[in-house]
Amino acid sequence: MCAVHNGAEGEGTSGNTVIVGGDMQSEGPPLRTVGSYWPYASTVFDFIRRAMPATAPKSLSDEQVYQVTAYVLFMNDIIDEDTELNAESLPRIIMPNADGFIDRSQVR
Repeated sequence: MCAVHNGAEGEGTSGNTVIVGGDMQSEGPPLRTVGSYWPYASTVFDFIRRAMPATAPKSLSDEQVYQVTAYVLFMNDIIDEDTELNAESLPRIIMPNADGFIDRSQVR
């Protein structure tokens, strides 16, 4: 199901569906993927929970959302294959671009 839009290896079928790879430091326009851009693993979980699968959003169980999130993080070399993802382990994951965002909420 995921492979329809994201490809078998996360390569995507368009620029907006690539979920693996990417480089925020590239000389050209950066490719923003889960591995290169997203600052928090909990954001990945939330996106998957609310938007996936594309043909039936919000239809996955919490266990399925954790499984898909774990697979996406594994594909991006962020967690090991045997990492168990749950409510306790998810917030402990440090994403590669966690320090790449600037809080501008106080800027007027």
